[in-house]
Amino acid sequence: MKQVLLLVLLLLSPAASHAQEKYMEHDADGKLRVLGYINKETGKKEGHWIAYGSNGRKIRETDYKNGEKEGREYDYDDAERVYIMRTFRNGLLDGPYLQYHDEPFRNGRLPLYVRSVYRDGQQEGMEYVYECDGTILHCRRYEQGMMVTDTSYAHNGIYITSWRRVTDPTAFNGYRYKEVTEFTPYKHRPATTRQNKTAPQRRHAQPKRDKPQATPKKNKLRVGKNGTIEVG
Repeated sequence: MKQVLLLVLLLLSPAASHAQEKYMEHDADGKLRVLGYINKETGKKEGHWIAYGSNGRKIRETDYKNGEKEGREYDYDDAERVYIMRTFRNGLLDGPYLQYHDEPFRNGRLPLYVRSVYRDGQQEGMEYVYECDGTILHCRRYEQGMMVTDTSYAHNGIYITSWRRVTDPTAFNGYRYKEVTEFTPYKHRPATTRQNKTAPQRRHAQPKRDKPQATPKKNKLRVGKNGTIEVG
């Protein structure tokens, strides 16, 4: 059974490869600008596509399925570092989205700038915006492509902006969204006054005087037990 399945796969592989035709675009100078594959039967884009800049470096990589973007798409900077990553399903943004800062770290890696998620072509859930050092600047929440809250971290406190639905008879749907911003200052610890101790005064060094040498002790004479005189 396994041998039959392997034989079928081997027979289908050449057919699948022949169904795709390589596609290339060149600029006026003859440089390759686009490389991909076309389905011969449908005439639609298929498989892996690469776009190149005028300097010959790749600027985008995309996968296609039946003419629609499928999977992850990468945009590159001039140094061919990924600075945007998108995720597609059936031609719509669906999945993680990442964007990076322009200035790299010393190791050459670009710091993360934006991290978010899409569902069926619309932004959904949380979005995080970062400083180059990784500090969070914004936390935003989306519902069906609409931002409903934005938490901003400033130097003096936290700003929370939300869009609340309020009744409005003049509106088409009978309601509208009102922007409301709330501010919460950071809680600083009370400064404690330290009692400075009086610094010890330096003593002026007195000139060292030569100490008088000790007078050598004289040996004492003593009488031993046997009556002999001993030098102690």
